[in-house]
Amino acid sequence: MLAAEARSLAKKFGRTVAVRDATFTVEEGEAAALVGPNGAGKTTTLKLMLGLLKPDKGSLRVLGLDPWRNGREVRMQVGVLHEKPVFPEWAKVESILSYVASLKKLDKTHIDRALRLSGLEPYRSSKVKHLSRGYLQRLGVAAAILGEPKLLLLDEPTANLDPLARAEIIQLRKVLKEELDTTMIISSHILPELEQICDSLVIISRGVTICSGRVSELATKYAASILYEVKTADPRALASQLIRIRGVKLVEVVGSSQLRVKVAPEAKAKLLSLLENSNLATEVKAKSADLYSLYELALAEH
Repeated sequence: MLAAEARSLAKKFGRTVAVRDATFTVEEGEAAALVGPNGAGKTTTLKLMLGLLKPDKGSLRVLGLDPWRNGREVRMQVGVLHEKPVFPEWAKVESILSYVASLKKLDKTHIDRALRLSGLEPYRSSKVKHLSRGYLQRLGVAAAILGEPKLLLLDEPTANLDPLARAEIIQLRKVLKEELDTTMIISSHILPELEQICDSLVIISRGVTICSGRVSELATKYAASILYEVKTADPRALASQLIRIRGVKLVEVVGSSQLRVKVAPEAKAKLLSLLENSNLATEVKAKSADLYSLYELALAEH
């Protein structure tokens, strides 16, 4: 079943065209990345999906419904994290979640679960004005997941965060994917953050969908680089061997026992052969396509 389907979607504001021709599908249960440069039409697309804007042209279905005609019904099933969530500074964390829960007619068990999943249990009595930027974002996540929505829309969830807060939100997204039986659409232009969580990809540029589909299929189509995680007892020794392979674009030491390796498709066989015959590699995992490489190749073709 499709969680979202857009066909030739268009929206303009006066003479400014925000979305020109958006066409994509997102399967139920997927984590999909909606990517593109600033001003590409990502946020406008999300607002159309919520029924907050009326399309000028095209068709759009979210959870099987037309969001403009059935906006309230769609929004009751969708959780949203805006780029910069705003809450009253005087309010307490639990009070805000209680208010949101009351709008959805949810009991306290949903609040407790949202606090646990977002890592806000120790801060349930804290006032908003005492929360850091990263924890304000966590509060936005907690409000979004109340009631176990069928679809989560995350709009630039790590924008304007410091490196530590950004890493925490990235980890939180992984937890949500594991814990919640929900579809996620993440709008972002920070591609490396999406590689380990997203199953599918929608690339938008100047309001037009450049490509969409499963990451693995798009990587094959555009011959994008592939990312591997390699566990090893001696990462520096193994790294010195791997960087000699033509087509290996990146070898990064991660911690004391792991390497992150980026390789071009034509060098994949040689890399895997070396790792298989090496007594240094203990585990090799293909993580995903390199989304930045895939993004550049897709844009260059259009």
